Amino acid sequence: MASKTQRILWTVLILALAGIGIFALRDFLKGQEITEPSRILPSLGSVPPFELVTQEGKPFSSSSLKGKYWIVDLIFTNCGGTCPILTANLASIQKALAKTSDVELVSISVDPNNDTPEVLAEYAKRYNADTKTWTFLTGKVQTIYTIAKDGFKLSLDSVSGDEMNPIVHSERFVLVDKQGNIRGFYDGTTKEAQSKILGDLGDLMREEKQRNERL
Repeated sequence: MASKTQRILWTVLILALAGIGIFALRDFLKGQEITEPSRILPSLGSVPPFELVTQEGKPFSSSSLKGKYWIVDLIFTNCGGTCPILTANLASIQKALAKTSDVELVSISVDPNNDTPEVLAEYAKRYNADTKTWTFLTGKVQTIYTIAKDGFKLSLDSVSGDEMNPIVHSERFVLVDKQGNIRGFYDGTTKEAQSKILGDLGDLMREEKQRNERL
């Protein structure tokens, strides 16, 4: 029969081994969390190249966004409905991304006949937009209509509205990756959209990091 001392030694040894096992499991799980792939967002189509004009009156090419993530929406400055909400929410997103250098915001006017570069510049100031990373665009009516409908897959009934036929446009934000692929649509009128976009951006950044690590 084992002595009392032997039993104590065996008990201590078993507890020590159990402790080592727990720490090892914890470290293993930590390693799993670090290396676990990010949630893969589906590609919902690619945005074709386009050219418009900025709030500064300068030519703008979508090629300048290559290597950047974009968040895009449709607005017009005389909109008394959802546009102020969309722009305010995008301003909140810009503030949250203040320390992120590779995300650009793009607001495209669907009323180009009225929204000249000067008008868009004043609109940007109204919402304290940092135009270093947030561009407001205008251009030819047909170009904007084609970009909205065929490029960003956003609904747009008219780009020459009046009191009898007001402009009706999508209220969604569009998330585009660095390769120009659409990766998400969000209801831009809700606060929930902000946290969802930021979360999805984080997934895209982890996806990019893991892809680079495999190269």
